[in-house]
Amino acid sequence: MATTLRAARQGPIEFAQEAWAELRKVTWPSRETVLRLTLIVLVISALIAAYIFAFDNLFTLVITKGVVGQPTATPVPGQ
Repeated sequence: MATTLRAARQGPIEFAQEAWAELRKVTWPSRETVLRLTLIVLVISALIAAYIFAFDNLFTLVITKGVVGQPTATPVPGQ
């Protein structure tokens, strides 16, 4: 059993060579594709951030002005 484990192990140099060989097989996207998709991600992220910001402010306004800001019963002086 110990011999099969040793046979399955590889050194760091062999690992790096095999990893580099696999990376050569990858079809990398073009620069234009990377830039276009990055721009799409940034725009969508900004839109979602604006949406969350708007609704957070709306809910804050509704709660502070609509619920908390309602007139409350004031105690009568001298009681």
